[in-house]
Amino acid sequence: MKKNMYFLIFLIFYTSSAATFTKKDFSNNQLFCPTLLWGFEFISSNRVKIINTDLNKITSIDEYYYDVDLDLSYINIFSNENSIRNRVYSIELNSLRVDVWTMTGGGFTTREMFPIGLCKFVKINNFIAYVENLK
Repeated sequence: MKKNMYFLIFLIFYTSSAATFTKKDFSNNQLFCPTLLWGFEFISSNRVKIINTDLNKITSIDEYYYDVDLDLSYINIFSNENSIRNRVYSIELNSLRVDVWTMTGGGFTTREMFPIGLCKFVKINNFIAYVENLK
């Protein structure tokens, strides 16, 4: 009986988290990286607010476009709507690793910005005020 209860609880958590990664619309989801005071607030089916805090603890908020690539398990974030050449960040859905896209001599390439385990999905009522209060 106890094994069945643990299995049921595991199944509920597993299916609810797996369901998050099987849709292309991340509206009302928030990804938070508490160590760096960064966050991604998905405000619609294609828009995301990025809250970033620099080394001087100055927080800025920028709005970008995003698209979910379920085949490659990435959320791609663009400065212009669906423009692959204007990709700014990518979030790997399985590990929640965040990469930044930069221009190099050989073209666009990624650099790991936030490693695996640094970010997590959260539910916070006022995301921006929450980040400000943590400073």
